[in-house]
Amino acid sequence: MTYRTGALLFAWTMIGLCHHSLAADPLYEAEVIFDPASGNHGHVHASCIVECPNGDLRVVWYENGTPLPEPAFNKQKDKSDDVRIGGARKPAGATSWEPAFVMADSFGVADNNPCMVIDKSGQLWLFRATLLGVPDWSWGSSLLRYQISSDYLKPGRPIWRKEDILIPHPLGINTVLDTSFAAIEKQSDRNPAQLEKIRNRTKELLNQPLTSRLGWMPRVHPFILSDGTLIVPLSNENFNVAAMALTHDGGETWTLSNPVPEAGLTQPTLVEFPDGKLSAFFRNGDSARRIKRSDSLDGGITWSDVTLTTLPHLGSGIEALRLRNGHLVMVYNNKERDPRDRLAVSISTDDGQTWPWTRHLENIPDTRFDYPSVIQAIDGSLHVTYSDNLKTIKHAHFNEEWIQAAQ
Repeated sequence: MTYRTGALLFAWTMIGLCHHSLAADPLYEAEVIFDPASGNHGHVHASCIVECPNGDLRVVWYENGTPLPEPAFNKQKDKSDDVRIGGARKPAGATSWEPAFVMADSFGVADNNPCMVIDKSGQLWLFRATLLGVPDWSWGSSLLRYQISSDYLKPGRPIWRKEDILIPHPLGINTVLDTSFAAIEKQSDRNPAQLEKIRNRTKELLNQPLTSRLGWMPRVHPFILSDGTLIVPLSNENFNVAAMALTHDGGETWTLSNPVPEAGLTQPTLVEFPDGKLSAFFRNGDSARRIKRSDSLDGGITWSDVTLTTLPHLGSGIEALRLRNGHLVMVYNNKERDPRDRLAVSISTDDGQTWPWTRHLENIPDTRFDYPSVIQAIDGSLHVTYSDNLKTIKHAHFNEEWIQAAQ
């Protein structure tokens, strides 16, 4: 063996050893962010988690401002006028969460579905829906609001440097609805009289000046494109139509996408691929009981026809994430019917065509775990928060190896 050959073999051996040493052991740990018996939290739902530049974790959710007696709690009082945005912080390296606090609260109306993102300049954004028509009009009356902070690396509520409202008014909702109605009418099991009633009601709503401007709800993380564009995935509760709001200048101006060309889609969650293609995955109530998907080749302005994925779906909240190694992660209730007592995380290595690895975060009959939020931390591990029986928010911290170890 020559010196050159021996040196190459040694080098490759060392590379192999280093690669092996980088393979992590399975990691999983979980905790509730606050004790549901402590404080004034009431009905608790719809969390979102971010990791700050210094490694702190921040989580938001919505909650009742006062505890609810059991009968009222069971009616899910998430639209009453005392609903507010709660929050908590876990400092980098800490073993527990700091006491929960009020992140935002609009007097006399309900604040719902908060979501956060940290942009490329390090600013924290908080989006939320304020329900103007509680309780009668509820979700369809939501006004989309956002706040921006550069001062949030400390306990408690951030100091907001800007607050504003965003009123989407995308063109083409009527076209999407007409196409969807035409497709439904071809199904032999549909009641024509009932469909006609729904169609007429929809036309009435389209002719009203506020119904297409209100009712836009956020849910999952706003998305930061590789070029810095911020996209807020939205869906309209009056028409069950999804669209995106985009800003290239930090919220000074906004562009609205075309609606995704199918009705019945809510709460889109986005991933971006190296070639610039975007994929949106949707919560939906379709009888196929599968998560749906649409793609964009122009940065989120127009969207392809909707297709079915292979992932089971019962019509609850989902979130997708593309990891730095190119794998896709989906967190969702992986069953076709209620109750939402099974919450899973799945991995795809082929851009979402197949999902060979699945592991359950929760699998307890007749309970409720839903509305997940997922991020990949600076160290490569995953953090997920989700609603725990509508009484607290649970935080799970794990890695890909833990998911794959279940197979």
